[in-house]
Amino acid sequence: MTTYRLVSRAGNRIVELRQSDNDIEWQLSCGGDAKPYFSDSLSRMAVSSQGRPWRADRIRLKTSRIKCDDDTLRVTADCGELHLGIELSFDAEELLRVNATWENTGDVTWKDAAVGLEWELVTRGKENVTIPHMIYNNNPSADPSRLVPRLGVGEFQGFICEEHRLPIPCINVEWEEDMGHQRSFTLFSLPSYLELEDGTVHYGSLGAYRRNGNISLAAMSGVLMFNGEKDIVCVSKSLTGPYDGGYTDFPPGFSLTKHYVLEWGAQQVPGWAFSQVVHRAVRLYDPRGEAPHSIDEMIRLKTLAMDDRWRETEHAAGYVKFNDRNAFGLVSKHGLHYMYGWTGQGLKLAWCDAFIGFGGRDSDRILRCKKAVNFYLKGSGTAVPGLRSSAYHLSDGRWDHFHRQQEAVVSSRAFGETVSDLADIILLFRSRGEAVPEEWTDELKRSADFLLSAAMPSGIFPASWRLDGHAAETEITAAGIPCVIALLKAYQVLGEEGYLNVSRSSMERYYELHAKTFDRPFARSTLDARCEDKEAGMFFFIAAYELFRLTEAEEYRTWAEVAADWILTYVYMWNPAYDQGTPFRERGFNAVGWPGVSVQNHHLDVFFPTYELWRFGLLTGNEMYVKLGRMVFDALGQGICTKPGEWGFTVVGEQAEGFFQSNFQGRGRSNTWNPSWVISEVLHHALRFRAALAQEDEALQGRVNYR
Repeated sequence: MTTYRLVSRAGNRIVELRQSDNDIEWQLSCGGDAKPYFSDSLSRMAVSSQGRPWRADRIRLKTSRIKCDDDTLRVTADCGELHLGIELSFDAEELLRVNATWENTGDVTWKDAAVGLEWELVTRGKENVTIPHMIYNNNPSADPSRLVPRLGVGEFQGFICEEHRLPIPCINVEWEEDMGHQRSFTLFSLPSYLELEDGTVHYGSLGAYRRNGNISLAAMSGVLMFNGEKDIVCVSKSLTGPYDGGYTDFPPGFSLTKHYVLEWGAQQVPGWAFSQVVHRAVRLYDPRGEAPHSIDEMIRLKTLAMDDRWRETEHAAGYVKFNDRNAFGLVSKHGLHYMYGWTGQGLKLAWCDAFIGFGGRDSDRILRCKKAVNFYLKGSGTAVPGLRSSAYHLSDGRWDHFHRQQEAVVSSRAFGETVSDLADIILLFRSRGEAVPEEWTDELKRSADFLLSAAMPSGIFPASWRLDGHAAETEITAAGIPCVIALLKAYQVLGEEGYLNVSRSSMERYYELHAKTFDRPFARSTLDARCEDKEAGMFFFIAAYELFRLTEAEEYRTWAEVAADWILTYVYMWNPAYDQGTPFRERGFNAVGWPGVSVQNHHLDVFFPTYELWRFGLLTGNEMYVKLGRMVFDALGQGICTKPGEWGFTVVGEQAEGFFQSNFQGRGRSNTWNPSWVISEVLHHALRFRAALAQEDEALQGRVNYR
């Protein structure tokens, strides 16, 4: 038996290939580790089938050969109708580059072919699998009645999806070895595509499934599996459908090459292997997003959209969640109404109006903010002091609430967001020397005092309260973290140490429950999804960032870093190509920098803490966060209507809530669903970016003049 050995430059990773009859034995290990991270034979790793549905058939090797040449191992294998060639080499960063080429060397076309490579890891069911945007430790918090990606249990249960559904095209598996030792193994794909004569684009696929109590990582030529069912794809929220793509014809002489990268090694903090995935992805994919508008232009456009949402009557004042001036008329379905927090963000829009008003000495905008705040505080109260209604309908002057199982409830997320916005408005007025109505601080205190006693025995906030102030549900979720942020904001306004103390103790519980090991990842902040979602992780990051900013305690810096990395697994680090004729192809839409939503909502939206990530990077000297915070912000300028009719909107400044980069609700297009949060989120970040950058310019100019 001949052994060929490839060692990375620093000696940290080792590849050994052994020729055994017609087969080749593989072993991947680390220097100093007696037990390999992966060990298998090529005949068990290489998969090929012809016909539908595809089969995970192992190839039959007629002959195979290994050649070592200039720090590269080359494997050639005759599989009968197909020829397989694999090149292995380490790059400067100790990563194993794997280039696999399948070629039809015969005389007959292989119809409906499926080919690929698999890496079966001996995990014994003790693994934590991360497939970005799709699977986080098998999505334990997802509502079992809803369809979300899962690995499942039993023989050959798993999930394989299109590469273009993955913001970071990779699978990471972390598992526990003997003596509590943690190991990590990551398969990255460097996507490439085929464009067929009809203009459709064909990518490969990635996924994982259980086999013999272990986890197999699958890198396929395009075929899919949804929770054990082949040729099934998620087409909308909690909805799947048949998929007839993914298969490739191999005429004589045709070859298909796929490029992969493997990384393996010890994992220091259990559950945190995804952090390394993000940092590695930034270097592998070198993400560069679009910046179609300057900050000033984004503010101009979004301000126009905000102004279109202002509605004032004899009895009410605020910003409607849907307008009635776009040609498609969503308001006809929902009626004109204000919403506070969640998808309405009524007080965040008021903050934006006042911020612009102070900057431009526009008293009308400042007055609009005052009117919106006064109306909300005057009319939204409930029987419980500090607890408030969530929406107001202009047609009949009715205050309304969210509903859970037909019962009126107050969402802790929406309530926490709104209390935070009220505090930010007060802080803004103070910073500009503007008098703050006493009622504002009084009502902020009532809401903050309610939160002091509104946590569950677990120490965290429920996802919602009944109108009597009691928890409407007791599940452990991250949905209530905005209430922690609200207390931190109230502390900055009112200076009461109790708010800071409760914030710290509550965050400790959220950390222990969700982030310490990620056995139960952040989940259920996206109210209509009930699953693992970006937004739950976002609010944990913002809360940890605020705590670090206020206290400079290193533990909060660490918490903010791991949460930042977790939500960055939702951010696109590469740009998929789209079919000819699709709006994205025609308009040059670039997905780089765009975040996804949840493991149930596989589309893109503009909800991301771009400014906070950028600011946190500056505070900690982390250039990656600085770069990505600005990159994401700039990228989200795509899809904004700059003239009537653009992107399907009549009103200039509008932007869609959903952008569809995968086969989820129609690949290569966006919708016209335009709740007002799409305005407030981008505008809120843009205004703060412009102010912070102006301060930097002034400080730089001051230093130059001083010299």
